[in-house]
Amino acid sequence: MTIPRSLLNIVVFISVLWPQEVSCSNEIEYYPNDYIEFCILAREDTLSGEIFPSGTGIHFSENGIFDWCFLQQDTNIQGHLCRGNGHNFMTSFHPNGKLKTCWLADDELIQGIPCSKFRFISAIFVSFHGKSGQTSFHENGELQYCELSENLIIEGKPYNKTDAVRFDHAGDLLNEY
Repeated sequence: MTIPRSLLNIVVFISVLWPQEVSCSNEIEYYPNDYIEFCILAREDTLSGEIFPSGTGIHFSENGIFDWCFLQQDTNIQGHLCRGNGHNFMTSFHPNGKLKTCWLADDELIQGIPCSKFRFISAIFVSFHGKSGQTSFHENGELQYCELSENLIIEGKPYNKTDAVRFDHAGDLLNEY
């Protein structure tokens, strides 16, 4: 089936503009091209297929794509309970709308890997050990990075609770810290 070029242009145009239709409060920051850069949700709203609570600070890229937010409360996004607390935890998204980075509110088993909830101690000592406490995902939704919530053997290698692990797009272990 061949899609007429004019229809394809309309679909692309709509996909870029759609994220701009949100329930912003009166305080809105705009880019010079008149796209919304940042605003606070005036009410619960849906972005990238997920429901975000009122008060969430949302940010768009210069071309109008929803790319990150500050959740006001712990919020379930794509099956993961992400921490909220105003500007303390930035939750980010890939251009395709998939979750990129969040700070887990609870320990969680993700694709068979026991990932640890955010621990304040990780953030304090990030410059010493390189572990931030975040959980990251590839554009295809596969786990990219987390800190372990329990001891585990991955690909025959033993890892301890709090070790950081990284995976490629296919879910294969890349390295350890």
